[in-house]
Amino acid sequence: MTTLSTQKTAHALRHFTIGGALWAIYGPNATPAGAIFSGYALSLGLKEAQIAFLVGLAALVGLWELFTFWASGPLTRRRWLLVGWGSVEITCGSLAVFAIFLPQQARFLFIAFFLASSYLIGHTISPTFNSWLSKVMPEEVRARYIGGRMFAVSVTSMVFLFVASNWLDWQGKTYTAFLTVFIVGWLGGILGYWILLITPMPAMEEAQERPSIGSLLRPFHNRPFRMLALYLISWTVATGLASAFFGVYMIKYLKLPYGTIAIYTNITLALMMAGYLAAGNLTQRYGSKPLTQILIIPAAIVPALWAFTTTSTYQWLIPIAAALSGACASGLTIAASNLLYKILPRGENNSVYFATWGAAAAGGAAVGPFVGGLLKSRLPEQMMFGGLEFTTLQTIFLLSAVVYLVPILLSNLLAEGEATSPIYLLGQFRGNLLNMAYGFGLYAVARKDEARGEAMRRLGQSRSPLAVDHLVKGLEHMSREVRVGAVKGLGEGRFTEAVEPLVHELTDKESDIRAEAAEALGKIGAAHAHLYEALYDEDLRVRMSAAMGLSALLTSESKQALLEAVEGALEEPFDRNLFPTLVEAAARGEDLRLVVPALAGLAKLTAPVVRMQVINAICQVIGEKNHFYRLATADDLAQGRMREKMMARIRRLLSKCRYGNGEQRARLRQLGQEIEQALDADDLAAFAAGAVEAAELAMQMTSVPSVPLHAAQAIRLYLAQKRPAQTEHELIVFLTVCLTSLARNLAA
Repeated sequence: MTTLSTQKTAHALRHFTIGGALWAIYGPNATPAGAIFSGYALSLGLKEAQIAFLVGLAALVGLWELFTFWASGPLTRRRWLLVGWGSVEITCGSLAVFAIFLPQQARFLFIAFFLASSYLIGHTISPTFNSWLSKVMPEEVRARYIGGRMFAVSVTSMVFLFVASNWLDWQGKTYTAFLTVFIVGWLGGILGYWILLITPMPAMEEAQERPSIGSLLRPFHNRPFRMLALYLISWTVATGLASAFFGVYMIKYLKLPYGTIAIYTNITLALMMAGYLAAGNLTQRYGSKPLTQILIIPAAIVPALWAFTTTSTYQWLIPIAAALSGACASGLTIAASNLLYKILPRGENNSVYFATWGAAAAGGAAVGPFVGGLLKSRLPEQMMFGGLEFTTLQTIFLLSAVVYLVPILLSNLLAEGEATSPIYLLGQFRGNLLNMAYGFGLYAVARKDEARGEAMRRLGQSRSPLAVDHLVKGLEHMSREVRVGAVKGLGEGRFTEAVEPLVHELTDKESDIRAEAAEALGKIGAAHAHLYEALYDEDLRVRMSAAMGLSALLTSESKQALLEAVEGALEEPFDRNLFPTLVEAAARGEDLRLVVPALAGLAKLTAPVVRMQVINAICQVIGEKNHFYRLATADDLAQGRMREKMMARIRRLLSKCRYGNGEQRARLRQLGQEIEQALDADDLAAFAAGAVEAAELAMQMTSVPSVPLHAAQAIRLYLAQKRPAQTEHELIVFLTVCLTSLARNLAA
């Protein structure tokens, strides 16, 4: 076999998806368990047991795949077989609509014959189609593609069922209404096969040998396949036992209109759509087995919910059951399919595996409805359990929930070498899952790169590990906005799994998101050595981001590294852009050693905004960040009121000083009054002089803690280095905040 080119592979996979969507339109024509087929059958006079028999018969025919795989020759000769016989399959499956023209006693046999013929043909050509698909589908995208294809199928099915159901209600469930639905379904099914005529197919280098009937036993020598087949049979038996009667129960017993049934069906399909996409990603990353072990348990709850559904409880029980059914069925289907493709031997004709797999699914799906139909005809109409009365169908639903114990046990015996554990997978469902879902939704509908970047960042803010793969993939997006959003999201999510790709971005000199990667690594708290090195990078943005990243670590090593960077930045050439950022980053560690070099650099700065940035950092170090911010951002009147209150507090606190001798404390008490009066009279010279004297007095006292000493030192150095760049506003704010720190800590 020669492999298709990337372009032709994408072309083929697109056609397989379109074909699946078209077959979804045909689906209601030949799905006996579906509401439309069940409703039509009931209108013809068929009984519930007969409908269950049709469900089982349709599934039982799948056993025919055991005897059809050997007939497949070289794949290149099978295109017209698929299209020709596929068209016959669709036609036979749609002929049930003409049963109305036959006598009552012949209708059931007519429908059963053509339905069985349709499924017989379908299973005859199914191994060939599945083998074609498996040879085209790349292994690295297998789970995601299966999920995406099923998503498209579910969307189509949901839309068509909604339209068809409302059409039937609008037309009063007349024969003409049913005929229209069947004709549209027939056309969709035909087109689904005819699109294969223009679907790329891998060329066979040489003809394959016709397999022998004895090769049927080959899959059963494969223990992983054997266990998977047993699990599949038990799961489909448990499901089919109850699901064959859901449509009948809603139509005949609950008396629900088709439009209402369509709403419940669409709830299932909507959850299936989301489930297909989610399961594709989950199985690709965490494995199929843990997802199976998790979902098989709530799947068992679905028939139990139906058992307690009555005319007074269906409004809330059916939506819950429908949602659970959609989420579980989609995840279990994707997991089983992905596990099957993992088990298949590569590079050889695997039609026998598909045939055996199809037969196992058919056997289980047939046994369930057959047993259900038998129980329906043999059990009494009313039964009592635990003091509660149940109808026959409700009893069957309860039995279905009990039978689910078998696949629950078998799911633990499935073989998958690289899978995680169910506990680990459940542990990934942490963080804000709603925010994560919203982020995925925003990204899906975004049309501009800015919106995509914001969606990426929101994904990271959810802090859900389920978003990591998407964010890491975003690092390679063609748009810088998306790449920046992805790297920021990884940092804000604190995802340790992303350390390696972030380090790669940081160390790649050609990357345009090195700065953002440095800051993200700091938030994660990893790759310290790379961040220390980045503090002296040639790129100014990288140095600044590395500083901010290190500031998030709050370790003694990171504090020392930042202090050394600040001290080194004082040397010529002095960078007025870099220095304030370094000081701001170092201040987050509240390292008092920063006060002296920060004030030394302040003398070299002239821009008021930049100076205030450095002053803010100093105030943060001495423990007065809130006071500085409130004063610096207030308007004149508000600032006046705040200064008045703060100076009164400073005066009171200085009078309560616990350090120094009596003379020093008395002078400090007096200075508090003088400083307050000077600022009240707008005498800035006296205000500054009083502040300096209070600082020097504090530095002369013994056993004074480190914080007030550094606050005093900040006052002295600031006024000693006074430059024309200082404004009255800056001087008042800085000295007031430093005096607050000094007074508060001396009185503590």
